[in-house]
Amino acid sequence: MTIFKQTKNLKDIFDLSDDYFTKRMGTEFIQGIHYVIPPSSSRTKKAILWDIDALVNWMKGHQVDSELDELLSRSQKR
Repeated sequence: MTIFKQTKNLKDIFDLSDDYFTKRMGTEFIQGIHYVIPPSSSRTKKAILWDIDALVNWMKGHQVDSELDELLSRSQKR
């Protein structure tokens, strides 16, 4: 079961500021993997939900770069 938390709750889990996470959105943290933005009719405020397991894996360095993974699988097929 995947556990999601709002940005404001991440500091209690990881002891890091909200900015640590929001500044990395779209670069180190990828939408659909590390966080999701649920559909909303609000034009001014969007909820952001963070996948706690994906964040822990990223922090531990267990994140696999998909391009590297593809290249490695190609070299093994030869």
